[in-house]
Amino acid sequence: SSGINAEYGEGTGLNEMQSKLNHSCSPNVQIVYSSSNHELSVEALRDISEGEELCISYLSCCQLDSSRHSRRKFLLENYLFECECEKCTAQIDDPDVTSDEEEEEYSEEEDMECS
Repeated sequence: SSGINAEYGEGTGLNEMQSKLNHSCSPNVQIVYSSSNHELSVEALRDISEGEELCISYLSCCQLDSSRHSRRKFLLENYLFECECEKCTAQIDDPDVTSDEEEEEYSEEEDMECS
């Protein structure tokens, strides 16, 4: 189901396919919305091995480049889980710090796109 505001090109929806995709800080697919027909599709970001789980990221492109601690903090505060994806597991020994710059980016990010 969805609620689309045609005037602003925004909306909310619940899509069965998307709801079955888990998060990874190193996603192998992304969700793409067609503006012409309001349909959702899944697009590969890299080659995917047979049997590999398809994962999207709940983070923005800017947040994906942030520290492990920052990513996990954001996911815990906003999605209520501690990420244990391959990228977070590989960075387990990284320092648990979030820079002031990253905190500022998170608060401003809703209004801007990553370049």
